[in-house]
Amino acid sequence: MVRLTIVDENVEKYLENLLRENKWFIGVIIGQLTAQRNFVVHLTRTPDPVEDEVSEENGEDESGDAATRNVTKKPDLVRPNSLDKLDEKWVYTHAKQVSRMLPGGLNVIGLFALAPSLMLKTSQSKLKQILHSLYKNLNKNVILSTETTTDRILLQLDTSTKKLSFTTIDASDIKSAPKPSEWKYHSGENQWVKLTSLVNLDIPICVSSESKHQTLIKQLQVGLVEFGDSVKRSIITFNGLIREPSESLLVLSDRKGRKDIHNASDSIITQDVVIYLPLESKDGLCEPKVKTSQATINMIGTTVIRAFVSTKATVRDAIEAVKMDIIRSLMIRCELLCEEFNVTEGKQGSEVYDPPVRLFCQLPQCGLEVCDYVFQDEKQDEVKERIKELLDIEVEELEETEKSA
Repeated sequence: MVRLTIVDENVEKYLENLLRENKWFIGVIIGQLTAQRNFVVHLTRTPDPVEDEVSEENGEDESGDAATRNVTKKPDLVRPNSLDKLDEKWVYTHAKQVSRMLPGGLNVIGLFALAPSLMLKTSQSKLKQILHSLYKNLNKNVILSTETTTDRILLQLDTSTKKLSFTTIDASDIKSAPKPSEWKYHSGENQWVKLTSLVNLDIPICVSSESKHQTLIKQLQVGLVEFGDSVKRSIITFNGLIREPSESLLVLSDRKGRKDIHNASDSIITQDVVIYLPLESKDGLCEPKVKTSQATINMIGTTVIRAFVSTKATVRDAIEAVKMDIIRSLMIRCELLCEEFNVTEGKQGSEVYDPPVRLFCQLPQCGLEVCDYVFQDEKQDEVKERIKELLDIEVEELEETEKSA
């Protein structure tokens, strides 16, 4: 059975604009994979490599222990003259940065390439390799997985013939053969449901003595496993009701109900949800255990939760999108905090760190939203420039939803 992919009509316009530049491009596909069909909402080309880029290898080994950091000065990077000369780390870095900007329900779901016929033909193995790398690395250290399929999309546009190829590949299997996919352009208007909530966090993490050689981000990842389990077991209500997971999210009254109007062409149905985290661990009440620790970390604050699902989604789809946003947003803040301040474990006494706050903006035309995480000393113009570079969109307005402590 051929899988259907619904493509926002603005994607077609974006591809037409890239064609006019008369050179090859590679980039990532943003959208949603569901059990019934796929949705493609935005494409963004990978920016050209930055000159004099400093490369930092991941400072931990596979066990998470701190390893020697290899900081090397790369030679001036230039745009490769062909797709098959691509450095997959270049594309993965872009994909990771893009994934940090996505609300619950939206993901980097594939790869697109524009090139002449011969270049595409000689680059097939490279494109599959990059797609496999994206899947493997973007799913690394995921605390809560809501994945329903390992298929990823590969879109190829032949700049010589203007022919578009749209296939899906099982990205978990490097030997997987491409499968044809039926695709159809569709206006994004009235196609999405926006789910919103606030979550108050007070998460204590005990850093055991055995993990003192691990990097801080690894300690946080380990420490948040229990919280991730709490999110997995949480109860989410819609308009005050606990609903059956198999039900359609929208009933007739919802489709005619409240809209979140952004402009004349876009309208999105908005639903407020409430998240109830369990008070007990998954093992229930048990005897206290004494552990030797080297430190404790407390995460305290209120975070804005936003997720988007199709109007055809089930309650289960909506629940998974909301839970994804809770965990992903928290982990992104931890990663950015460790990167920004180069936090080390050797300091004595208490330290207070202010994590980045979340700003939202709209994707053009379709009404869906993306976000960025901003530290206190960053200006909005810097944020807009970063969004432009990574998502290839012009941002006029940023919505501030959170405040720094």
